[in-house]
Amino acid sequence: MRFFIIALFFSLLLSCFNVFANDHSKDGGTFPDYNPEGRIIVPVKEKIFNFGAMYAFQWSFYFYSQEDTLRKEGSVKNWYTNPLRPRFDKDSFDYNIFKHSLIGNYYYLFYRSRHYSEKDAFFWSFMSSLAFEFTIETATEKPSYQDIYQTPVFGTVVGIGSEKASNYFHSLNTWYGHTLGYLLNPMTLIPQFAREKMAAVPILNRETIGAFVMVRF
Repeated sequence: MRFFIIALFFSLLLSCFNVFANDHSKDGGTFPDYNPEGRIIVPVKEKIFNFGAMYAFQWSFYFYSQEDTLRKEGSVKNWYTNPLRPRFDKDSFDYNIFKHSLIGNYYYLFYRSRHYSEKDAFFWSFMSSLAFEFTIETATEKPSYQDIYQTPVFGTVVGIGSEKASNYFHSLNTWYGHTLGYLLNPMTLIPQFAREKMAAVPILNRETIGAFVMVRF
């Protein structure tokens, strides 16, 4: 049953990609407040800034979501020995495909929202995935060969479909269209100014919920 749901999920997104990848002037698939194609070249300093913001978010989310696992299985020794021992994990097929594709999808959409080309968004999604596998998750487990490629590759495929479908639904200019658009691509919630000048990293633990905001002048 879970495999059927996952297959349906990918089929819908790929269908959206096929439909909306064509001429948007005919299907109305544009969203003025979201324009990731604003620059062909992203400055090196900004690339470092964006990668750092994503990396900080990864650490924050990992500490929040894996608090019990870190307490029981995490160690400093794991953090510097596990990167040298990658292996094929034994996670279920649907867990590997669905979860990691969804995470990779958000990596891709983040970099696209920062005006990266599709090619560059894929590359930096791949780099963010590597950073997580080899410098964060290693506190509790060894890097996974499957996750190294599944997260950015499948995530980019899903991300392309999500972005195009989101833009199309926003362009309908209806409350349900905007709702679907934001659900498919939450990065469209980031204002234009924030995409160019700001990055917010959530701070999450059992005592505190907040955000660390970085502003580039």
